[in-house]
Amino acid sequence: MPSLHCCWVPLATAPRLRPVREPAMSDLGATSPAQSAAPTRGGSARRRIGWLAVAAVAIIAAVLAATSSRPPATEAERAYELKEATLCPVCDGQSVLESNAPAAAAMRRQIDRWVDAGRSDAEIRADLAAAYGDDVNALPPGEGVGTLVWALPVAAFAAAAAGLWAATRRWKARAGAADEATDDAGADADAGLDPADIRVRRGGWRSATVVTVSGLVLVGAVAGVLVARSAGLRLSGETLTGDIDRSARSLLVDAQRQFAANQLDESRATLGEIFRLDPDLRGALVLSARLHLRHCESASSQDPSGSGEATDAPAAGCDLQSALVDLDRVLADDPSDTEALALRGWLLVRIPDRELIVAGIASLDAAVALDASEFDPWVFRGYTARFIERDLEAAVGYYGAALQRNPPPAMAAALETAITEMQAELE
Repeated sequence: MPSLHCCWVPLATAPRLRPVREPAMSDLGATSPAQSAAPTRGGSARRRIGWLAVAAVAIIAAVLAATSSRPPATEAERAYELKEATLCPVCDGQSVLESNAPAAAAMRRQIDRWVDAGRSDAEIRADLAAAYGDDVNALPPGEGVGTLVWALPVAAFAAAAAGLWAATRRWKARAGAADEATDDAGADADAGLDPADIRVRRGGWRSATVVTVSGLVLVGAVAGVLVARSAGLRLSGETLTGDIDRSARSLLVDAQRQFAANQLDESRATLGEIFRLDPDLRGALVLSARLHLRHCESASSQDPSGSGEATDAPAAGCDLQSALVDLDRVLADDPSDTEALALRGWLLVRIPDRELIVAGIASLDAAVALDASEFDPWVFRGYTARFIERDLEAAVGYYGAALQRNPPPAMAAALETAITEMQAELE
């Protein structure tokens, strides 16, 4: 057994072992948490600014796309846009362009005549509103109470955006306080994770918040504009479900349709309902006068484009006085109502009184002087020129002007025949 002293080495001569030094963070190419925090916060801020810039561009583009429109290139396009922006009074949120209702068809023809006559969009919309009520305008007016339809969605959007901004500020403040209070716990939780993963975990909610807020702002902006533009698609008497209330104006269209179909008793009964709801509705007063006139013409078999002269007295049961009262009420409200002026003139020239006939011709002249777009004033004036004043040349001119205003086919044929007869007499 070998002795132990052969392996003994004096302590002084034994080699010294160096302690193992842990590698420094600088040796690994890493930085301290304090050093890495600054660029992380700067990068996060830049990302938020980038998201906000993208959201702003998206909002502006969406609003411009919803509101911008180019002017119509042709008169046909202008008529198309007017029909698209005019609501059918008896339809469930349809424009006159979409609706197949007879009332919508009549309104389309009237718009075409007005556009051909060179009337401006504002004049056409005003005439439609006067005849059928303000509810036929699909776009809310830009003045008076109508401005609230445009302003309220924008104000609501601004308030929502301000609320979201304030809430985001509070969230960030609370998150900062929570980060400071849980630094030690966070350090333990983050142990063993890559620094980039730690930054993603702690800062990811910020990007998510920016995206969420931007999306809500975008949706709010577009929704506000679309609500304003579509606010007119429901009539004032229409319920939220889209059902149409039997308002005076919707009944008026029914009465006009019945009158056009020569259902005079039904039209008169509908007018009674209208006057119970709104005794001063201008369109109803004019229709009432037309009903009186139709009754008088039926009793006397009189056709203003025909060849017979006016009768010496109104037919039995012909209540011209009531018709004149209705028309005077309309003209008291709007002295330039060409339809009321024409009907009043035509009723007056039928009364066998020289002064009333002169007053009737003056009323017809006033309607013609306003360049009436309807054919009736020109037909009535041509009739008085032909049979009362015996001025065939003037009558030919008035009838020709009536033909330019797209009368119904039967009326157009009668006018052409009358013009041919008068031209033959003039030769």
